[in-house]
Amino acid sequence: MTRPDELDAAFGALADPTRRAVIRALLKQPRRAGELAEQVAMSPPALSRHLRVLKRAGLIVEDGVPHDARVRV
Repeated sequence: MTRPDELDAAFGALADPTRRAVIRALLKQPRRAGELAEQVAMSPPALSRHLRVLKRAGLIVEDGVPHDARVRV
């Protein structure tokens, strides 16, 4: 069962159209943050804030690749 505060965080995160666009992109395949920033026409620092909100809400996770220092979302 989901706690009310978790549900509030998820709905709050999804209230923003940019974050919904990020989720749609990630449903297709994992992407690096830079790729996501290009896709939603946003600077990497601006996208970083949106990714933090989505991570805190438990809607996305980061996945490191052993042979690559970059992180995929």
